[in-house]
Amino acid sequence: MPSILCAGLIAVDMVFEVDAFPVEGSKNRAESSDIITGGGAMNAASAISSLGGDVALAGVIGDDLFGAFLRQKMQDRRIEDRFVQTAKDAATSRSATMISTDGDRTIVNDRDATLGLASLALPPGFAFDAALVDTRWPTAAAAIVAAATQAGKPVVVDAEAPVALAQKALDGASHVVFSEQGLAEYAGASTGEALAQVAARLGSWCAVTRGPLPVLCHDGARLTEIPTLATTALNTLGAGDVWHGAFTLALAQGRSEGDAALWANAAASLKVRRPVHVEDLPRADEVAAALEQDLKEQELSK
Repeated sequence: MPSILCAGLIAVDMVFEVDAFPVEGSKNRAESSDIITGGGAMNAASAISSLGGDVALAGVIGDDLFGAFLRQKMQDRRIEDRFVQTAKDAATSRSATMISTDGDRTIVNDRDATLGLASLALPPGFAFDAALVDTRWPTAAAAIVAAATQAGKPVVVDAEAPVALAQKALDGASHVVFSEQGLAEYAGASTGEALAQVAARLGSWCAVTRGPLPVLCHDGARLTEIPTLATTALNTLGAGDVWHGAFTLALAQGRSEGDAALWANAAASLKVRRPVHVEDLPRADEVAAALEQDLKEQELSK
């Protein structure tokens, strides 16, 4: 299977399932709670491993209990951690996340600013088939984009706000995929027109994921929509990260952008169907089965 390098945010999520978002100043009881892995790079790497890819993770964690927890999870999930640095004078990134009954999530993240200032030393050459970087570690993202581009390998930027901090990575990436919030922050809107303008400016294939709505893609010439799979969401936390991981793995397998986006849509739809306490992520056979079932349902509806 292809090998992928993921770089960016590695965090711990303290998750609380609630009936409704709390009123300011009130005390509330959660239906359940858990401590799980989080951060775009960690989530994407976990998805790639579950889907059958070989994956290495690059990022910075603290020398604390949360850091040790994350190291163990990397080992459990067969994620190579030689590029994961431990900062002795910083705390591991952590988030307080509330998930309501409709599966939507609200996140408050605490990141030590010094974590994003670390440098990344890559060995000569680029020994991976593709790379995925986010905007949380701009210097490392730029270095990885340059190395992957020089090696002629696809490199995807997970463009989440604040996007412009990783402008060097954006300028060199082969693929840039925004969240709605990321595109609105970077281009002033999360519309197809805004996406087209960004694609022209960057000269790369661009897309924006929009939750249950079709993914908008622009290849520099035309705008297309990739439909999502109908699903009932139980937990949307990390769905975008799973999407990015699945998309990057599919590109490394030689799939076209459209096929890769459809594959990623199916992987993300399976992710949101899982309750928050279910740690297992979608496998490749599950994604293939979901796409086959979706195709059958489309045929029956004609």
